[in-house]
Amino acid sequence: MQQRKPMITTQSLREDVCRACHAIVKQGLDSGPFGNISIRVPGTDQFWVNPEGKVFNQLTPDDIVLIDVAGNLISGNNQSHPGAFIHREIYRLRADIQAIVHTHSEYTVAVSLLGCVIEPYTQLGAAMYNDQGVYLGFTGPVRTTDEGVAIAEALADKSFVIAKNHGLFATGTSIQAALWDMVVAEMAAKVHVTAKQLGLPKADVLPDEFMQKSRIEVRDRQHGFMWEALVRG
Repeated sequence: MQQRKPMITTQSLREDVCRACHAIVKQGLDSGPFGNISIRVPGTDQFWVNPEGKVFNQLTPDDIVLIDVAGNLISGNNQSHPGAFIHREIYRLRADIQAIVHTHSEYTVAVSLLGCVIEPYTQLGAAMYNDQGVYLGFTGPVRTTDEGVAIAEALADKSFVIAKNHGLFATGTSIQAALWDMVVAEMAAKVHVTAKQLGLPKADVLPDEFMQKSRIEVRDRQHGFMWEALVRG
């Protein structure tokens, strides 16, 4: 018997933003007031995003705000997080993306200092190796549409974009996929940083079929299960 998919409602979307924010805190990947997580309202140019002025573990569903890709506040009692400048342009350029997770976690930020992709030293890096863009135009906090556009264009058709001296954005066709990808990216980034500290050369690049196998096994087949583990753990 086929399992029925849960109904998507306004409340469920707001709750999922909160669940993802709280899961990031549980994993020790939060960065005070600086992270931003959002979910698109399916089939629209609107998305729910955490507000400015509250850390992830303080958030309740009522705090989450709805804005559109032009930045208009549609619903909610707070100002959207300034990181929405970036989310807006990613959603504008990529109709397939349904969720974005960004936090300044320790090792994704460390790799961003290098201005390079996370290398495939293990299956974690292999799972995301051909799926990363890099943005090199660091100017401090993003507060303009132009820079949001530039980061979205650097993402291109990938799932991740690494913004130099800033951190990593994980995108996905669901919040479950984007959250798990952020966790995978942090683990892979830690391996990358450790390899560089050990003086290892660049990682060997596996054939595409093995990279794809890693992506399926590490990311695609795990995000549903890991969503439950992360939000309930």
